[in-house]
Amino acid sequence: MKCIVIKKILPLFIITMVCFTAKAQQVPLDAAVQNRFNEITISADTNIFTGFRAINWLELKPYLNTRGTDIMDSVFGISNDGTSYAFKQMGTDNWIKAASDKHVFTVDPYITLAGGYANNGVGGLLQAVGGVQFQGVYNDKLSYSFGITTGYRQFPGYIDSYIVSNQNYQPGLGKGTLQNNGYTSTQFNANLTYIGGKHFVLAAGYGKNFIGDGYRSLILSDNASNNPYVRLQTKLWRFTYNVLYTRYENPRFQSFGKNEVKYSTVHYLGINLSKKLQLALYDNITWLKNDTTSQRGFDVQYLNPLIFMRPIEFTFGSPDNAFVGITGKYHLYKNGFIYGQLGLDDLNLSTSLDHHSQNYGNKYALQFGIWNKDLFHVQNLSWRLEWNGVRPYTYGHGFGKVGLNYTHNNQSLADPFNANFNEFISMFNYHNDRWYGMLENLFTIRGENPGLPYNNGEDLWGGEVGVPPFGAKTMQGIRHHYIYNQLSAGYLLNTRNRLAVQADIVYRKHTAPGISSSNVFFMLGIQTRLFNNYHDF
Repeated sequence: MKCIVIKKILPLFIITMVCFTAKAQQVPLDAAVQNRFNEITISADTNIFTGFRAINWLELKPYLNTRGTDIMDSVFGISNDGTSYAFKQMGTDNWIKAASDKHVFTVDPYITLAGGYANNGVGGLLQAVGGVQFQGVYNDKLSYSFGITTGYRQFPGYIDSYIVSNQNYQPGLGKGTLQNNGYTSTQFNANLTYIGGKHFVLAAGYGKNFIGDGYRSLILSDNASNNPYVRLQTKLWRFTYNVLYTRYENPRFQSFGKNEVKYSTVHYLGINLSKKLQLALYDNITWLKNDTTSQRGFDVQYLNPLIFMRPIEFTFGSPDNAFVGITGKYHLYKNGFIYGQLGLDDLNLSTSLDHHSQNYGNKYALQFGIWNKDLFHVQNLSWRLEWNGVRPYTYGHGFGKVGLNYTHNNQSLADPFNANFNEFISMFNYHNDRWYGMLENLFTIRGENPGLPYNNGEDLWGGEVGVPPFGAKTMQGIRHHYIYNQLSAGYLLNTRNRLAVQADIVYRKHTAPGISSSNVFFMLGIQTRLFNNYHDF
């Protein structure tokens, strides 16, 4: 069966060599790139605001001009060093590049071709994905990229079960089509960014965004699949203000014969109180495009660019879903910082105090972490330790409008464990020239109880009908323990487009009363490292 699949997939590599793809001028959200981003910004002793991570390399250039060799790297953009012929310096340059005094245009492949093996009867694993990156910059003010990737992926058993239970939506990739024990799918990406001087950025695209300095984000992460967005950013003095308009879908619910659509407006106001301390305020309003009686569309009331939309929501008597939060980061010492997040979905303190018990409506999420570089005086060795805790029912929504939950394409817009959990993550990253390695250790306890007549709190689509008003606590229900360990090592074949040879070995264990399952799998192949696909759940 796999031979048939390979015969069908290999032509895709030829076809997609004249198509388009991926993230181009955006600083890649890939965890290894973001780790390098931390290293460079902390070493540059800059006051750049790092809370909003899905940014363009042109936004970083004024802060990092003294680090030209790093700017030349694909993490931050493409160098304008003259015209190069096709496929020049296959290991150090863009595969195709044309450049003039003001304009740079490049073409690079997107490739994943890997094989592996998984236990529990799964057997061999195959991933074959192809695409091409087109990206360009004009006059250091206008940046553009657009594209498509397409291919075939097989997954370990626990991920395959997850996909089946989520209407064939793959983690972070969108909907797949079942074929020969795997899934074929196509992903689109696009971005157009205009830099209007030192104080203004306008961007639009189809992709992902990320808020925070952690590995996870409990406010807005790149966990779900791509979606349309428009971003405006202004900078004044020590303030950085981002406004983000997005569109999401609910495949579990239909409206006028199509997937239910919802929109979101995000405001994120950050301030660099000093070179050591950053704080930011966040708010978000989510509303359905259509209700039971009308087609509402994008509500112009929420075009308001001012932060704190909750009063506006109340003013209009809106049933829409609001979420607010705060993020922070503090440089403890030369090579490290601590960071955190607080997200508030809802809060009923007065009733909780009156009854001396937590109301189920106390929905909040907390994150605390620490990041260090050059650990144990080993150059380029970094370590992250992070805790995430999310109360039950957080990110969900009741009152007959479950679709207002904080999801897109059946996945959380925050943590892949959804809600009602405590999570601990340790990550070591190392790089030396083109070599790199990563060790992740994760331990999560989540409360689950799908047999109850009401939602236990971990199901973002379960609603709130019949939920006891008091006594809700984190990890309530039957406690499920998840252990995830991953060791990866790789070598960058091309430092500009991040094509690499990589090997991964993973051990995952899931235990609960009456449940004990272990997954072991490894993968080896070549892949383009631009974004994250979270399988650590």
